[in-house]
Amino acid sequence: MSEKLGILLTTSTESENAHTVVKLAEAAISTGKEVSIFLMCDGVYNINDPRFKALADKGVRVIVCAHNAIERKQERKDFVIWGSQYDNATVVKECDRFLAFN
Repeated sequence: MSEKLGILLTTSTESENAHTVVKLAEAAISTGKEVSIFLMCDGVYNINDPRFKALADKGVRVIVCAHNAIERKQERKDFVIWGSQYDNATVVKECDRFLAFN
């Protein structure tokens, strides 16, 4: 069973947090870890960043807080799980390590 890494990202694409999360996720999956990224607050804007689509294509679960996405008028993307705070709590519960970027 592989280790699981959970990441919370609440800042938009202009923040260096987005770059850090992308690089961290890439490094984790290259070592065989399962990665889930939960986007909320302004972090929902990252669904428009092609780097997050590329991560999803490599097996990273990208989950967005639907409430925050609707508030910010973001449209659904087929690579993103349209979720809730329940999904965020599930990621926290199931992962071995959880990192928050605010």
